[in-house]
Amino acid sequence: MSKVLSKLLVAVFLLQLCTACITEVDVGACNNTVIRFEYLADGEEDVFPDYITSVTYCIYDGEGDLVTQATLDKKRLDEFQGLKIRLWDTGTYRLVAWGNFGTDCVLEDRNKLTTGKVTVSSEMPVSFDKLYLGTLDFELESTDGRHEWVAPMHSVHVTLNAYIKSSIDGDASDYYIRIGEFATGVANDGSILGPDAVYSPEFIKEEGNMIESTTYLPRFDEHTAAVLEVFSSHDGVRVATVDLADYIADNAIKISGVEEAVIDILISVSGTNISIKFPGWKPKPIYPGV
Repeated sequence: MSKVLSKLLVAVFLLQLCTACITEVDVGACNNTVIRFEYLADGEEDVFPDYITSVTYCIYDGEGDLVTQATLDKKRLDEFQGLKIRLWDTGTYRLVAWGNFGTDCVLEDRNKLTTGKVTVSSEMPVSFDKLYLGTLDFELESTDGRHEWVAPMHSVHVTLNAYIKSSIDGDASDYYIRIGEFATGVANDGSILGPDAVYSPEFIKEEGNMIESTTYLPRFDEHTAAVLEVFSSHDGVRVATVDLADYIADNAIKISGVEEAVIDILISVSGTNISIKFPGWKPKPIYPGV
């Protein structure tokens, strides 16, 4: 067989394999399932790239068994804000997509839809992930052609910005905080999971006599039973405390129904006097390691 005829037969084979396929071709296979991610935050425009830098997704079949999974990094998402894959069988599927997963959390029991969950990776957590979740049920009626859907993403975290500011003769690092208890996991369906734990935010040095931290916590509402406690770094003695629900109510902070829920807290130290209050300035958002 001549080389020219051989190349011609290969081309014909690839064309037949992708009959009715109108999307990309990878080694003769067609991406028949195209799902675009979307995140509106608290507005009406898609702001996905501003908040989500990676997506780990799992696709389950009608029996709830894992069919495929992958992680899309920022480079891939910049090229296309979603996934393009080939599913080999028709049927009902469910997509579960985790945004910004993997800094402080792990994905457990992923092989079944009913057991899959993201959980914090430490028994003494510093932070949860700045986590977003998108789910989509879709029906693939044919393995030919290109089938497209949109999967909306939603926040499953609350951001806590904490600041410790001391007087001139003090040092803010003489204090640290604990806050909790909060959940430690989120299920594939968005349910918040226990066991509950106390979180220990890590602070970084800011200009002047102030340190600050950003901690991400699994979703909770305005009626949380969590308590924020301030301790002395020298002897571990608790020096101040506040019920988080009271703080939220006193400062008209809204969490329920808000995608980007944020709580800002200033711990002001002056000699032996310590106060916990809402910052009198507009806090600078801190988003380390998303």
